[in-house]
Amino acid sequence: MSNNQVSTQEQLTSDADTQDKSTHTELSTQAVAEYLRAHPDFFLDCPDVLADLHVHHQSKGVVSLTQLQSEQYRDKIKSLKKQLEKLISNAKRNETIYTTYAKLNYEIVQCESFESLEALMSKELCESLGLSHAHIYPFMVDKLPASKLMPEIQQRGLVEKKLNRSDYYFGRLGLNEKQLLFPGEVAESVALTTIGKNKPIALLAIASANPLHFTPDMDTTLLNYLRDFLSFHLPKLL
Repeated sequence: MSNNQVSTQEQLTSDADTQDKSTHTELSTQAVAEYLRAHPDFFLDCPDVLADLHVHHQSKGVVSLTQLQSEQYRDKIKSLKKQLEKLISNAKRNETIYTTYAKLNYEIVQCESFESLEALMSKELCESLGLSHAHIYPFMVDKLPASKLMPEIQQRGLVEKKLNRSDYYFGRLGLNEKQLLFPGEVAESVALTTIGKNKPIALLAIASANPLHFTPDMDTTLLNYLRDFLSFHLPKLL
């Protein structure tokens, strides 16, 4: 047999031994894991084994298994506590939003002038919900100040651009649009919708200082009720 043949055979034998050891190690690990899962009382029956087990922790070095489990449980409890606190906070926030809209809808029908209606909208939405501004822009009414009216050209352009596919627009405005609806005011994100039953008679514009407050995926249930109340009562004030 030549030297090359002997070398090749030795290499094949070495590779086979390495593969056998790897397979053996993998099977042994799996067998241990399966045994422990099948016998959950193992460490209760053999507490001395649990006491002798140590795990190499990346930041703390070698620690006992019980210590590692305790830390994992503490971390899990902290995570669950944060989730619970977030749920409670969201629930309180949702309750505030609901009660604010319910109160606002009731008080809308008590308003006897356009000025009192807009003041009410600003008070409830801004003070109670932390929004920055709320405006109603009637499209064409002679008896209102010019600053509160929206010219027909601007009206059509804004409605066709922002509300041609949906009853609501949630998001950010361009500089010209922001200057038109919120001149000199903070409006990082906005909610826009038209008011009117059969045809639009006004535009409702609500702004927030938070760029992420009004987003396209927002639920519109409460805004739908507000819009209906405004569509019912606003024509009486114009």
